[in-house]
Amino acid sequence: MNMNMRRHGILWTFLALVPAALAGDADAPKHVPFRMLISNHMVVEAKLNGKGPYRLIFDLGSPVTLLSNKAAESSEAIDPNLRKSFLFGARGEGKVKTLEVGELTARDVPVIVLDHPALKALGGVLGKPIDGIIGYTFFARYRTTLDYQKKELTFVPVDFEVRDLMKSLPARMAAAKVAETRVLAPDAFWGLTLGEPTGGVDSKGVPVASVAGGSPAESAGIRPGDVLTALDGRWTTTITDTFDAASTVPPGTPTPVVLLRDGEELTVTVTPRDGI
Repeated sequence: MNMNMRRHGILWTFLALVPAALAGDADAPKHVPFRMLISNHMVVEAKLNGKGPYRLIFDLGSPVTLLSNKAAESSEAIDPNLRKSFLFGARGEGKVKTLEVGELTARDVPVIVLDHPALKALGGVLGKPIDGIIGYTFFARYRTTLDYQKKELTFVPVDFEVRDLMKSLPARMAAAKVAETRVLAPDAFWGLTLGEPTGGVDSKGVPVASVAGGSPAESAGIRPGDVLTALDGRWTTTITDTFDAASTVPPGTPTPVVLLRDGEELTVTVTPRDGI
């Protein structure tokens, strides 16, 4: 998926899954500020069913959106008469009719209600209670860009149907196992080798270690020492990112590649050819 992107610090683009119900122009990017804890968790402030604000962890690794019992009751996301279990006060599933965060409004977001012990610990780090976790059932609705320098999330809706991962878990565990395909190398010949990125989460991209003579990379003007930051509109902060982006480009397709050279950003066009 191609995007016109301008880099502010380190940006990560996550391509995700479902149509969003947005207030206003459904196609316009929506911006959401966040706060970074010393634990490297992102905290956003949200209104649930018009009430709040509530402090929620934005977690791309969570398969669910989760609310504490107190937040779920006060926002009317769950029937207060539902009994709590002995396991962290779990109350089962509820639904948030409107979840407002920054410029973004999402509708009919399913939630799991329980008092997760990790949230209490993170609340101690923040100095204020953490009311829940924003997970897959929210972020799967959007293509999400994280800008760590500006401390801002940008959301654009995408067209894909979300799955209820918890409800489908038993069926997926019982289903026949299917071999997973992993990309080991792109299908086309690009003519460059990559070095390991440096700087951890602050890495600006993947360094180019060498360029083959007469290769598409050389013809495009790529040099050893360049830092490859995006390929075909996708951020490349690891070697895996780069291979994954290159694997979707058919041979013979002119492809934009964004580089950093001597601190300056430039874009070249590489046309990979058949071969490995």
